[in-house]
Amino acid sequence: MTKKWNPLTKVGEFRFKIYPKDFELVRNFYETVLEYPVVKEWDSAKDDKGVLFDVGGTTIELLSPKDVYKPIGGCGLSLEVVDVWKLWKKFENADNIIFPIRDNAWGDTSFCVSDPEGFHITFFTKP
Repeated sequence: MTKKWNPLTKVGEFRFKIYPKDFELVRNFYETVLEYPVVKEWDSAKDDKGVLFDVGGTTIELLSPKDVYKPIGGCGLSLEVVDVWKLWKKFENADNIIFPIRDNAWGDTSFCVSDPEGFHITFFTKP
């Protein structure tokens, strides 16, 4: 028997929030290096600014309050991309590679980099 979605918990949007120590440095990585488009941004005060990036199927949200900052540990983000080999060309000589491009036993091809504050992002393509 296939279980059906509970209408109370079915997700309409997945938003991944990051509270970086250095807001501008991390923003530059997601906006300039990864080239994710900005959906919305605000800058209401020194410790009240944020930006939403469209990652295609999910949103990455950076928020500025420094008192909320905690290093991200025990997790990572995996993002399926159209052509992991083409994206790898952009990173193959970077100094933030966690592991280089590889074919995985479970059937996809992936590589992993870290953002400027050490958060791991794996990019993969299914065959």
